[in-house]
Amino acid sequence: MAANVKITTELKAPGDVGTHHRLLCMTGPNKGNAYFLTGKRIIIGRGDNADIQIVDTKISREHAELALAEGAYTITDLGAQNGVIVNDAKIKQKKLVDGEKVVIGQTVFRYNIFVVSQSAEMILAEATPDSPIAKEIKKGVKVKVPARNPKGNFEEEFKTEKVADTKVNSKTRFMVIGIVLLALAFVLFGGNDTPNTPKGVIKTDKSPDADIFNETMAPKTSKDDPDTRKKLEALIHSGRREFREGNYFRAMEEFRLALLLSPGNGQASFYLSKAKQRLDDEITKNFEKGTQEQDSKKYQAAVVSFCGVVQLIKEYPNDERYKNAMLKISAIESSLGMEKGEIKCFEEKPADSGN
Repeated sequence: MAANVKITTELKAPGDVGTHHRLLCMTGPNKGNAYFLTGKRIIIGRGDNADIQIVDTKISREHAELALAEGAYTITDLGAQNGVIVNDAKIKQKKLVDGEKVVIGQTVFRYNIFVVSQSAEMILAEATPDSPIAKEIKKGVKVKVPARNPKGNFEEEFKTEKVADTKVNSKTRFMVIGIVLLALAFVLFGGNDTPNTPKGVIKTDKSPDADIFNETMAPKTSKDDPDTRKKLEALIHSGRREFREGNYFRAMEEFRLALLLSPGNGQASFYLSKAKQRLDDEITKNFEKGTQEQDSKKYQAAVVSFCGVVQLIKEYPNDERYKNAMLKISAIESSLGMEKGEIKCFEEKPADSGN
């Protein structure tokens, strides 16, 4: 895995000369992880041997493959049940292009290509040619360039020590001041192209990387693409059916998938909220009922109620309500003289040997 993918949480662009391929995780437990692809064949899945491992029971152990050919990566669906979505369309195989969105299960990635023609060290040396640090760089000495500051500025900050000639810095400072004054003058005395913008206020566009996790990721073709619209309607229909049958957890999964296709869909958002509320209500009701039955020494009935809680959130064993229900069941086992773990809330299936 280490030879195929380099994982980091730094969002800055790479500084080494060359072409760099990155998958940026935008949702899920690995949100914020940047996967720099270095191998010729990379596996994405939930298996321990996957190069990019995703914690999601709905995807396969080996779900998708990234293969490097002619300087670009091609993604291939390895026959997974839920498939692979690229730019809101389900694909079997596709050559990835910079900026494309890749959906694996409930995890969304963004693919980017960075082409670095000049290293950060050489940029620094050319910016301040007479500085001591620039002379060291030109001699071939490896110099560490400071990373971005913690405030989220994704451009490299190059600082020099003991700069002999300060004319470059002074010139740069005056240029920046001049640009700011020109921008201010344009806003104050420019035309009425933006009548809703108060005078004296400079509007700035945020960097895509700095605000990458707050974007809506609204699909460009969700309204016009018949295939996407059909998938969206199918997911909402399936979610509503699960909701009516009381399978709130499954319903939530369907509505979440629908929102991945169309983040602004009001119907999916509404039913997702309702399903979550119903799920919470069912858990609370079962827990209160089980507690009353346990206090009344109606242990068999209490087990049914507490197991109801466990079954509702079996996908989230770290949930405090799940843990509390299991503690209640353990206490009932002790009261009945049973061994710990003897009560099974659901039949455990043998481990899946395939995908």
